[in-house]
Amino acid sequence: MRSSRLLPVLAAASVILAGCANDSSPAPVIVSFDDGWGQIFVASVDGSDLRQVTPTVADDMSDGRYGNYAALSPDGALLAYTRGGRFIDLVDLESGETKTVYEGGYQPVFSPDGSAIAFSTGGSISIMNTDGSGVRVIAQQESASEATFSPDGARVVFNVGGYIVEAPTAGGESKVLLRDQFWNADPAYSPDGSTLVFSSNRGGNNGSEIYSMPAGGGEITPLTDTYAVHPQFTPDGSRIIYSRATTQSGELVTDSSTSTRVELASMNPDGSDQKRFTPRSITAQSPSIGGGQ
Repeated sequence: MRSSRLLPVLAAASVILAGCANDSSPAPVIVSFDDGWGQIFVASVDGSDLRQVTPTVADDMSDGRYGNYAALSPDGALLAYTRGGRFIDLVDLESGETKTVYEGGYQPVFSPDGSAIAFSTGGSISIMNTDGSGVRVIAQQESASEATFSPDGARVVFNVGGYIVEAPTAGGESKVLLRDQFWNADPAYSPDGSTLVFSSNRGGNNGSEIYSMPAGGGEITPLTDTYAVHPQFTPDGSRIIYSRATTQSGELVTDSSTSTRVELASMNPDGSDQKRFTPRSITAQSPSIGGGQ
């Protein structure tokens, strides 16, 4: 479920909250996403101002410009993404200037203060400064992926072979937060750090649903009962943006083999008020949210 190449029609979405012209106002909240075919977009929270950030590719993952795993900086000014499966590029969203900051990594994610980026390398989780300097390994784990920072920036949580692990960013011993007979992935913290949301196949379907639990581990609560992944909280914690699979006509599915496209949806943190977020005219996956500072 890492891209539409693995699940041809899974996608996620992008959003921007309108801001005021006053310089003292918080930066607009934006959401980035990829379409599953190599292009990355950003858009407004109401679906307006949708724009493509990366070049159009020839629907071929061998194209060196193929982009996915987009991540927004906390202030919404920068976008990091994986290009060609092995380069981490950084885009200034205002100027459009792009530069490569790392070769040999993927799945970048910004620290809460925007000064660092955590990423996967295939056998570890590493952290570097936003400009690509100061690279260091914080967790040496085969198949480690999907890293995300805790709200205080002191820890990184990630997936290792279907269980969820946490490691201190300063280095030290890793801690398993969730390991059972199910496949657990896509961990993400609530803004206050109290809750961890994730996807899991514990629902008994041929696919995954979204669940929540206390950040340190504990009782697991289902949030969706249809095929859904990639949960991300909005900065104020009021909504969760996520990817969900549907049929071509828009019906929600529980079985991955019956899905034909993916869309971005949103819901309350308790799983209520689930609704489509992106228009039916596009596919979208792996949301990242920035801005609001």
